[in-house]
Amino acid sequence: MEKSCSHAGEKTDKVKVLFFISSLEGGGAERVLVDILRHIDRVRFAPTLVLLYPYENSPYREYLPADIPVVVVGRQSDSFIEKIGQFLSFMQTVFKEDPQVILSKLTHNNLMAILAGKLFNIKVIVCEHNTLSEVVRDRDGKYILGVPVSPMVKILYRSADRIVAICEKIKENLIEDFHIPADKISVIRNPLDMARIEELGSIRPRHPFFDGLTHVVMAAGRMVPQKGFDILLKAFSQVVSEVEARMIIMGEGPDMETLKQTAQDLGIAGEVSFTGFQENPYQFMSHADVYVLSSRYEGMPMVVLESMACGLPVIATDCRSGIREMLNDGECGMLVPAGDPQRLAGAIVRLIKDRPAREELSLLAKQRVGDFSADKILKQYEDLISSQL
Repeated sequence: MEKSCSHAGEKTDKVKVLFFISSLEGGGAERVLVDILRHIDRVRFAPTLVLLYPYENSPYREYLPADIPVVVVGRQSDSFIEKIGQFLSFMQTVFKEDPQVILSKLTHNNLMAILAGKLFNIKVIVCEHNTLSEVVRDRDGKYILGVPVSPMVKILYRSADRIVAICEKIKENLIEDFHIPADKISVIRNPLDMARIEELGSIRPRHPFFDGLTHVVMAAGRMVPQKGFDILLKAFSQVVSEVEARMIIMGEGPDMETLKQTAQDLGIAGEVSFTGFQENPYQFMSHADVYVLSSRYEGMPMVVLESMACGLPVIATDCRSGIREMLNDGECGMLVPAGDPQRLAGAIVRLIKDRPAREELSLLAKQRVGDFSADKILKQYEDLISSQL
């Protein structure tokens, strides 16, 4: 177990909150947690961050406030014994840190946090960032330490002191599919650090697609089936047969090589750029023409909010998620059925050809994201934490 900068044992009137997430890899929940740590009131709260994996090479490390104590509970391998050891080390960390409240993000972490809360009589707030019934069908989300996640959620989530759903659809899913009492669940949307997005978005991206000679379509996310990039590539092969366009896909993941081969097979490898993870995605978003979310299922994807904050018109699949809520039932962006490359291609072509529509959606998107400003959202988190004392 690696430990740095711990303040355990210090006397303070501040509320000690242990924030818990697996890692600071480049995902939406991770970015949200970093933004919460950046903005949380240091006069009222003393935050500590606990991670299961090292963060030295994390793309978000530079944004993590220097005054936040960080504890890393590492393991040497993926063996079952090492996983059990990591779980026990996490419990030991909670005991040593002795927080008043644990705030955890993502399902597997949430289950560990609830168990720790029960063992040490600590208040626990767990946060769901995805449509949980879809997550537990996925291979990576189905089991924890060899135990099925779904029944554990149904049993243990009832023991959490509060559950945060990042949109109404996730709350509905928890109630309907997991039988969680509605009065245990608060809806708190993801915060946006608008000042940082504006600053980083002003930078001109160094990419040949931004030469001003063609329209640029953007997408981003982890290269996994959930994100539907295979559907997007099929759609884009139809788009380039009708209009001049290029597409940038940001992100990393296990399906990267398969998707590159798909682009090759579709004859669009020259029109698609896989850029990997970008520390500053906003420079791309601020200079592209259309953002496309092609997911099969989602929670409330940060990348859509970030695109809207950059004034980038959005086309999104109307999958089981908070996307319709984000886009005000399609008022602030275009919605298309999930899993339909033809309909997705048609929407992209229409928006590329219609500059006034793009400009109108850009304006509406910027107005909409004001509801997600960090100041507004952080107050809700702070009030929720205080309510547990």
